[in-house]
Amino acid sequence: MSIKYKVVKQVFGFDKTGETKYVVKPVAGETLTFDKVRTQVVQICGAHRGVVNQVIDGLIDVMVNNLDMGHGVQLGEFGTLRPGIRAKAQDDEKAADVGTVYRRRINFVPGKMLKNLLRDVGITRMAAIDVDYTDGSGTGGKTGGSNGGTYIDPNA
Repeated sequence: MSIKYKVVKQVFGFDKTGETKYVVKPVAGETLTFDKVRTQVVQICGAHRGVVNQVIDGLIDVMVNNLDMGHGVQLGEFGTLRPGIRAKAQDDEKAADVGTVYRRRINFVPGKMLKNLLRDVGITRMAAIDVDYTDGSGTGGKTGGSNGGTYIDPNA
């Protein structure tokens, strides 16, 4: 397996000098739909599609219920899911309350299987330089430019 990337020419809006920088960004692949995941599991395990649906739905229910109660959920060598929050720091202990929480999230800590996958994965350049103008607003600014075709860098 290989993680594919492209080099993006980027101008950061918050940088007063307006210098052009080059940033390596991953090229996103296809997202596997639930139906495709289910079909692959059926083919690998030889179990009936209905059984696989029940097992996956049961797993999701167990994960959601336990995360809702504030528990972490370990999925073997795949990794661990934990509920988490992001909150603004306060100068005073009394000011640090639920009102400072600005994001609820699920934290994922990869397990041994995924850590080994990342350790052994290759990295391949897939596209010509793209241009990304970031205006510093945090919204990504404007993206434009041409892709110039896809190629694999033999030096990567």
